[in-house]
Amino acid sequence: MYEKILVPLDGSSEAEIVLPYVEGIGAKFGAEIILVSVLEPGEGERDQLYRYYLERIAKQLQRQLKNWDPKTGVVVRSEALMGRPGNEIMRYADENDVSLITLASYGRSGRSPWFLGNVAAKVLRATGKPVLLIRAAADRATLKRKSLMKRILVPLDGSPAGETAISYAEALGQVLGSELVLFQVVKPPVPIGIEAPTMSNIYEEELERTRASAVVYLDRVGKKLQEKGLSTSNAIHLGPPADQIIDYAEANAIDLIAMSTHGRSGIGRWVFGSVTDKVVHAGNTAVLTIRASGS
Repeated sequence: MYEKILVPLDGSSEAEIVLPYVEGIGAKFGAEIILVSVLEPGEGERDQLYRYYLERIAKQLQRQLKNWDPKTGVVVRSEALMGRPGNEIMRYADENDVSLITLASYGRSGRSPWFLGNVAAKVLRATGKPVLLIRAAADRATLKRKSLMKRILVPLDGSPAGETAISYAEALGQVLGSELVLFQVVKPPVPIGIEAPTMSNIYEEELERTRASAVVYLDRVGKKLQEKGLSTSNAIHLGPPADQIIDYAEANAIDLIAMSTHGRSGIGRWVFGSVTDKVVHAGNTAVLTIRASGS
């Protein structure tokens, strides 16, 4: 599932915050790691500079990978591409059967983020590949423990499309020993115009039925994962989905949010539509987005 990892870099330290995550996933999965930089039209004279930069990072990665596994056989290679960055990253990923694209939310311009600017935004919106977006550098203690993904939050809405992220989170949990926190946001019942106290009773009864249904659903999903040896826990919250996901991640030491880009609505995409859009824009938690089949 994580056999070939594409790592776009632009020469900045901001973009390099992805490297420890790439090392951890690459070492544990034995994945091939491909470092790329994209020269835009008119930057041809910088080709040699970019190639030298990528070669230096590749050697650095090879050394670091041995800290994860002295016998690692992970291959690290690099390539300088030419064209529009977003287009070239997606083209290369498709043509080379890449399993995962890993991007930092900030690039060369420092204060102007790739994500809110153009490159990461374009890739997240258009690619069919899983994308790991790193929002902030891991702290030294975490790096020393090599525990970058101890707790993975998996938001679910009960739909098959929303469950797309489960297998990807499961693979990480199996190899990295992560706990998977299965998370569902319960939507409050819509008032139907009945006067209180009858309305209050109906509201509470409907809310309780919805919560009970969520418990059954998450227990069922968790049981399947536990039978495979994974550690899981459940959390059910009430309120706006994106806000609840973000707040829970920040308050409960979540290292990664793994979520589908397509949810219950079917037609409307989560990414740059509503929930995933807001999650990837807010907070410092790393986000793994997976495009649901057919979206």
